[in-house]
Amino acid sequence: MDIVQSPTLASDLFENVILIQADLSPVFTGKVIRQFLTDHSIPLNSLLAKEILYASQKMLLKQLVAEAYRSPQSLPFSFAAHPEEFVLFSVKEHDDSVIVALGFKPVVDKILRLERDLEDSLKELQCLYNVSRELDSNRDLDEAVEKCILYVQQGFEAPEETMVTVEIKKKTYGHLAWSLSDIRDMMCYEIAADGVMTGKIRVYTKNKSGFLPEEHELVIEIAGKISRALQRNEKEKNLEKQQTILRAKNDVLLRLTQECNRSREKLRTFFSAITEKIVVVDQEFNIIMSNKDEIGDSGKCYHKLFNLLEPCAECPAMITFKSADDSSSERDEGDKNLRLMSYPIFGADHTVDRVLEVCRDITSQKKMELQLLQSYKLASLGKLVSGVAHEINNPNTFILGNLKIVQESLPDIFPILDAYYEKNPDLKIARLNYPLFKENIAILVADMIEGANRTKKIVVDLRNFAKKDEDNLNDRVDLNDIITNNLTIPTKHVKKTAGLEVDLEKDIPCFKGSIIKIEQVISNLILNASEAIEGDDGLIMIHTGFDRESKEVVLEVSDNGCGIDEKNQKSVFDPFFTTKRNMGGTGLGLSITYNIVKDHGGKIHIDSRVGEGTKFTIRIPAQNE
Repeated sequence: MDIVQSPTLASDLFENVILIQADLSPVFTGKVIRQFLTDHSIPLNSLLAKEILYASQKMLLKQLVAEAYRSPQSLPFSFAAHPEEFVLFSVKEHDDSVIVALGFKPVVDKILRLERDLEDSLKELQCLYNVSRELDSNRDLDEAVEKCILYVQQGFEAPEETMVTVEIKKKTYGHLAWSLSDIRDMMCYEIAADGVMTGKIRVYTKNKSGFLPEEHELVIEIAGKISRALQRNEKEKNLEKQQTILRAKNDVLLRLTQECNRSREKLRTFFSAITEKIVVVDQEFNIIMSNKDEIGDSGKCYHKLFNLLEPCAECPAMITFKSADDSSSERDEGDKNLRLMSYPIFGADHTVDRVLEVCRDITSQKKMELQLLQSYKLASLGKLVSGVAHEINNPNTFILGNLKIVQESLPDIFPILDAYYEKNPDLKIARLNYPLFKENIAILVADMIEGANRTKKIVVDLRNFAKKDEDNLNDRVDLNDIITNNLTIPTKHVKKTAGLEVDLEKDIPCFKGSIIKIEQVISNLILNASEAIEGDDGLIMIHTGFDRESKEVVLEVSDNGCGIDEKNQKSVFDPFFTTKRNMGGTGLGLSITYNIVKDHGGKIHIDSRVGEGTKFTIRIPAQNE
């Protein structure tokens, strides 16, 4: 048997026992029993010594030890010539192995009895706890009582010989499966609610010794708990009934109230659901009704909508009052574009006595219109420049080639002309004296060659602008890799005039496109940023990231240069638009960049402040990889 005791009980037990192996050799000897063996001259190394046991006792002890290994019951034993009573019993160790203990019978019996008492008390407490928890937490009383019957049965000393039934208001819970001849004892206690008996709890047993007093007390306590649960259940039912009646009366009252206010609430609901700001004004522009709490139902419309002290210059409401017709106008409020629309509300005399005004934010619509216009312009220009570039390139190639021949021939021509000039000092070429002509002709030819080369560069940019490369967007583009390894030339150029900071977010996804084209985009933005820096403290920053919400790869190139005013920001992506024409700019870099980003299904956005700097943000979908 598994001995589980408090530290004091366990200590008392082990001080009074000997743990014996199957061969009767002792494994452990307690202090008290060791003293007993010493006082009676019994050696500890063998309990089979001749001077201790007679032959018959040796055999008996051996049999008892063997039986104790198999039986959970304690077995009596006593040494020859010694009146003290001992018992043999098995002890289960932590690894579930079994060992036999020999100890003083009074001590062992007392401790084992205490153990049984503790186990019985624990069962009763567990039973009461389970019953209380079930009755308190389960709103279904029938289900709770059924479960409590099982808990009560487990709380008895012999659950397998115990059966419990509960009767509440002529309904019986549990089932008596035994015949009356099998029953040896029965207890019955009343269940009452508010002093009125409503049922009984009965417990039956087949145990001949009947019930313990503690078990009677347990059943009395259980009957009390069920009684209290019944009282609580009745009160809850009465409360729910009253609540149902009150809810029904309240519903009628609410329905009557709602019918009185339905028209007004319907109008208010419609107004509130509209995202635009809507107001109804009288002829003095006083707000009578609005759909936004921040506007309210009072005050002047021009003050509440635009924080003005007088009506708008092109007020559509004023026009509607005069014309009795719809009217609209647009106005800019900071970085927002607003459209005002007014509609007449006629009175009983068929004149306009009120006007409904709608204020709509069309900022996004305007941006989309600008982007659409930009796309149309670029598409048209693309078709145009592809032909123009070809027509310009052919004659320019002849001019550039011929000029180089002229430039190379000058060193051969000048000696001949010098000799002729010595004989003819009045020599003039192109109405210029020969010395002046000789001094400037090389410069003129070099300027023409430079102009032809510049024309050639413009033609190349025009071709790049018009070229789509639609069938060459199959690369797996790693934005971080391009910035790290493929931008040596532009970054070296930048470092001569400004500092360069690179912030690359790790593990951003790749996308499907053209590595060469994306490299061109980044180069254009870096060179564009470097040209905007005028001082010695210039800084260009490159940042990459991934927007997980929109699933877009993000590239940001920013500088602390001179910035671009709001008017020019609308034209930066137009072909041939440049503020650096005197520095050799063609105005095609950002247009080409715009087209490349668009071909990759992306978007480009500019954010600039004069004197503060410029930031270009590019977003390209990652899911098109």
